[in-house]
Amino acid sequence: MKIQNSTLRLKSFQEMSLAPQLLVALDKMAITIPTDVQSQTIPVGLTAADLIAIAQTGSGKTLAFALPILTALESKPGSRALVLAPSREMAQQIYKVFEQLTTESPITASLVIGGIPSAKQINGLKKNPRLIVGTPGRLNDHLQNNKLLLQNVEIVVIDEADRMLDVGFAPQLKNIQSTMRGKRQTMMFSASFGQAVESLAKVFMNSDAFMIRSAQAEEPVASLQQKILFIDKKMKEDRLLDELNATKGSVIVFTGSQHSCETVGEYLKEYGYSTNLIHGGLSQGQRNRVIRDFREGKTRVLVATDLLARGLDVPHVEHVINFDLPFQSEDFLHRIGRTARAGRGGTAITFVTWSDFKMYQKVKVYLQSAEEIKVDPTFSFLDRSKKFDPTKKQEVLKKSEGPKKNATKKTFKKSTSVPARKNKFKRS
Repeated sequence: MKIQNSTLRLKSFQEMSLAPQLLVALDKMAITIPTDVQSQTIPVGLTAADLIAIAQTGSGKTLAFALPILTALESKPGSRALVLAPSREMAQQIYKVFEQLTTESPITASLVIGGIPSAKQINGLKKNPRLIVGTPGRLNDHLQNNKLLLQNVEIVVIDEADRMLDVGFAPQLKNIQSTMRGKRQTMMFSASFGQAVESLAKVFMNSDAFMIRSAQAEEPVASLQQKILFIDKKMKEDRLLDELNATKGSVIVFTGSQHSCETVGEYLKEYGYSTNLIHGGLSQGQRNRVIRDFREGKTRVLVATDLLARGLDVPHVEHVINFDLPFQSEDFLHRIGRTARAGRGGTAITFVTWSDFKMYQKVKVYLQSAEEIKVDPTFSFLDRSKKFDPTKKQEVLKKSEGPKKNATKKTFKKSTSVPARKNKFKRS
């Protein structure tokens, strides 16, 4: 596959030959200047060429494909478009952007995701909407009963292509591709570009696709301040309280598993924090309610798994805390991309424990300018080549802490809105 580099770049939406009503919609949304990825991608997208765009999370990728799609649909009434995202939350967010852009347009759209009654989706799809936004899994379910569902689809967008492959959507994507006929344009967006993404591009794209790479692609945004805390695992919960007490504004705390998410969430509630949690074990209705409360500021702290690392655009997120490191290094970039979005500032704090050496080496590329703090004075990564003796570590810790009789009890600020309760969690 031969990939061409694009040099097109326009500095205003007025230069881009967009449908007139889109310029009105952008004005209502108070969006006046295109971001870097938008200024490069939209001109190529409007030529109907296949393209791969590699850009930072929070860089405005949704508008980068939404505006070319809607301009094309307005100019060709019989055409249709399909946008695929790896999660329900991301698909919902994309769908809302399209809703904002089409308030003055007759273009119809359907959202196809899990957690919404199937009958409602089937009725909507029977009307042959011009635009379908959904997840590959649920779209495949509908294709089983309607092989002509994607008839006349001439534009396909695969958002977060790297994540699509991480969560195992490759078979569904290939099945979707096999049901479509005729010439079409494919636009693929990703935070990183590797062999897996390239192999997916070969399935969906022509051999002369354009590559657009943002100057800061695969890097944290410049307005983000980062801090690494090298810490003993048993100290993490206490330190989390310290960090929350020292910050103002909304916070997302990322954990590594559903169990950790629930444990940390309940722990913070015990200390009176306005906290909610979200993971894949919740129903779609519960997940929607949690995100809505967080957007509206009803909840200050949101404890989440990597379900929320991508696809959440909440303008007021001031801080991200990586309580656990992720299982995929790319997810780390998406986690910290939940704050410092669209030119705003933000902070990201990352806890690193003795056993995190392998993943820490992978995410260090995103932590080049981070402040490093040894919370645990005896911190050192475990030597996996030797059998670990926990008693030796305890001896070192006892020496560093000094005699117990000199120790002072640690206190934490509690929210006055929640009555104090007996802490059911064992403290170290």
